[in-house]
Amino acid sequence: MEIDYKDLEDRFDCACKDVVTNLSQIYKSDYESQGPEKLLTFFELIQNEFDNVKLSFIRENRISSDQKALQSIFNIAKTYAKRCLDDYGKISAN
Repeated sequence: MEIDYKDLEDRFDCACKDVVTNLSQIYKSDYESQGPEKLLTFFELIQNEFDNVKLSFIRENRISSDQKALQSIFNIAKTYAKRCLDDYGKISAN
């Protein structure tokens, strides 16, 4: 079966945006008022959430043996996770 990589990337991009939205809500409710000492825990949560969305997406789309798809998914997740870490790191510096 031919994989539409553009469609796959678009759907995973959507999944990552959902993770970002969820993380934003978690940060506001559980971490924002806790100060910088809780930020490391939140950074670990960011990593875990993106690891989970990658694994779930790979399993649901049965792409575990498609190196091109995996590389694309890993790159998208890495970009989103890095952006989150950078953004929340800036918040803690203020």
